[in-house]
Amino acid sequence: MLPQVKTSSTSMHWGVWLSIAVITLISLIGLFAPVISPYDPRRMEIGISNHPPAWYNTTAKKGLPDHLLGTDMYGRDIFSHVIHGARAAMFLVLAAIPLAALIGIVVGVIGGWGNRLVETILIRLLDIISAVPAFMFAVMVILALRGTATGRVYGGLITLTLAFALINWVGLARLIHASVLKVKSQEFMEASRSLGAGTGHLIFRHVLPHLSYLVIVWVVNNTPAVILLEALMGYIGIQILQVNDGSSFQDLSWGGLILSGRTQLNRNPFILLAPTLCILAISMSFSTLGEYLQERINPHFKSNNLM
Repeated sequence: MLPQVKTSSTSMHWGVWLSIAVITLISLIGLFAPVISPYDPRRMEIGISNHPPAWYNTTAKKGLPDHLLGTDMYGRDIFSHVIHGARAAMFLVLAAIPLAALIGIVVGVIGGWGNRLVETILIRLLDIISAVPAFMFAVMVILALRGTATGRVYGGLITLTLAFALINWVGLARLIHASVLKVKSQEFMEASRSLGAGTGHLIFRHVLPHLSYLVIVWVVNNTPAVILLEALMGYIGIQILQVNDGSSFQDLSWGGLILSGRTQLNRNPFILLAPTLCILAISMSFSTLGEYLQERINPHFKSNNLM
């Protein structure tokens, strides 16, 4: 039986509501980025390059009223880039997180449901993958794919998706594996077996529904990790495509903006500051929401001996 999680509006802390509002706002900005963006973020105007924000004037240059966060060295509008960065982050999360969750669920269920040999092999595989630093593994995947036809699909989005998915599924697989072992020993599972239920019926009708909230919490807690990792690669200077024509997925991401902003910190610090604040806001929001969900869900799983 699926554990019920009861929530009430009065029991939710104001920080949770604020986190939901921030996540919703950034998601809507990303969804409608082409509509609300005042400029094409790829549009270059050398004549207005390196201008400060409209509300921040320096002795050398004055801010342009039509460019809220100023322009970069190529005259591109920073505010438009930040807006499209939200869209890029949303696409990356929607691509990498479901793939990582799918791999983690499949491996975890196989390891928990299979015989002792299968379980041992999968546990050793998880140990080997966990021994490799996540960032280094992602860099190796990017370097291996960025020069191939696959790596160029959707401006390198497939490369980032594979890189981030292949390093994020291990933690979920461990959780699923441990939970499946506990669900298998429940009395309702024995009752279903005695009634002639097959393996597929037991897994899809009993095991997976009991793990749904576990997966939800994992997704919420791991979403900011994907965004932070992409931004970290941008800051260090790791490019997913070796092009400068605006066709790279990273060119419109917050990580790409950080990559260009770190070299122009003295001219316009807001090129680096704006995407950093956006990443900080969405990361803190997902972390707060994840902690709340875990606090609300844990008692119900513990009461059913599932955690």
